[in-house]
Amino acid sequence: MKADELRQKTIDELKKALEKQRIDMEKLMLDILQKKEKNFNKAKVMRADIARINSVITEKKIISEENK
Repeated sequence: MKADELRQKTIDELKKALEKQRIDMEKLMLDILQKKEKNFNKAKVMRADIARINSVITEKKIISEENK
């Protein structure tokens, strides 16, 4: 996901997307450990997506606090 797409979502939507990404990451790591998945690059991309979602959540929280 791109940061521009994420910025259009609300914090609640972002938290749901983050939880889904974390669950998908756990499944992927299990598949890698069980040798079902051979593409290690997927894990790298998922980690980057999780970090991007966390960054946008933090950004939105800071912006909402400044507007108060």
